[in-house]
Amino acid sequence: MPGAFDDDPNDIAVRPKGLLGNGLPAALHEANVIVRAPVGTTLESIPAPRPPAGEGELTPEEEKAFEACKAGVDNLHKAFWIAGKSLETMAAGNLHRNSGHPNFADFVRFTWDISESQVYRLIDEWRIGEALSQLGWHPRESQVRELTDLKASAGDKAAVAVYDAVARTGKRVTANLLKEVTRRLPPLTSDATQAEIGQMVRGILAPPPAHEVPAESKPETAAVTGAGAEQSASSVASGPEGPVHNITTVGGGENSPIGESSPQASNPKGSTGSSADLDRLTETLALLREAERGLSKPAVRRAVEADPAAAATVLSEIDSTLNRLGRMVAVRRPE
Repeated sequence: MPGAFDDDPNDIAVRPKGLLGNGLPAALHEANVIVRAPVGTTLESIPAPRPPAGEGELTPEEEKAFEACKAGVDNLHKAFWIAGKSLETMAAGNLHRNSGHPNFADFVRFTWDISESQVYRLIDEWRIGEALSQLGWHPRESQVRELTDLKASAGDKAAVAVYDAVARTGKRVTANLLKEVTRRLPPLTSDATQAEIGQMVRGILAPPPAHEVPAESKPETAAVTGAGAEQSASSVASGPEGPVHNITTVGGGENSPIGESSPQASNPKGSTGSSADLDRLTETLALLREAERGLSKPAVRRAVEADPAAAATVLSEIDSTLNRLGRMVAVRRPE
C-alpha cells in the first residue's frame, strides 16, 4: 500500500475539467445548499504565515489559526500543500509556544510523527502543490519533490510548467518520470516561458519517430558530418513507456563500425545486404537531427557557467563522439 508521499499505481490520471468542463463551478451552480468546508481542509482556511503577536498566551486569533493549521496537517494524506502551508504558518508565528514543546520540530514530531527534514520539505513544496491544484492536477508529494531542485534554480513557475507539460502529454505522471524529464532538460532560468518549457518537455517525451525522415534528407543524398549537431553523449533514458532513444543509442555494436541501434540486429541472418546498413544510417541521421533540435548555444553557455568542469567533460566527449562519427561516414560517395 503506498504511503502518503508515494505514487499510487492504482491512480487514474484525470484531465482537469476547469471552468468549461462541468467541474466545481457547475456543481456549485446546481447545489441547493452551500456547505462550507471545515476549517483546515482548504488552503483558503489556513491563515497566512506571520510573526507572533507576542510571547505570552495566544490571542483568540492565534488560537483559531493554531487550530486551523493543526487540522490542515491532519489532512496531510489528502493534500500535502495544505499541510505545508499549515506548518509554515505555525513555525512563522511560533504558534506552538504553549504546547510544551519549545522546539517546533519536536512539537511536530510529537504531534504527527513527521521528521524535521520532512517538515521543511513540505514547507518548501506547498506553493508548487497549490499552483498545480489550481490547474486541476492532483500531484503527490513524491512527485513535487523531484521538482525542488528545478524550483531552486528557476523558480516555482518553471517547476509548475514542467509538471503541467508532462501531464498534458497524456502520460501517467510519476516521480520517476519527472526525475527523468528534469535530468534531461537543459539548465533553466526564471526567464523561461511556459511555452518554451512545454516544447522542451514534449521534445523529451515525444521525439519524432526515427523512420520519419524527410525525403530530401535521406542518406543517399545527405552527408552526415561531425560538425552539424550538438548533443550530450549520455546513456539511453528509460521512461515509463520504454526506452527513450538519444544520440548514444547508436554505436558500440561489435559487428558494425557504428553498432546496432536496437537490441537486435537489423538483419538477424547476418546478411551483408545494403538494406540493413541503410536502415542504420537512416536512424543515425534521425537521432542526430533530434539531438540538434534539443540543444542551443545559450543552453550550452548556461551549462558552462553553472558547472564549468562538468560541462567541459561533457563537451569534450561530444567532440570525440562527433569526430568518430565523422570518420565513420568519410567514404567515397557517388558523384
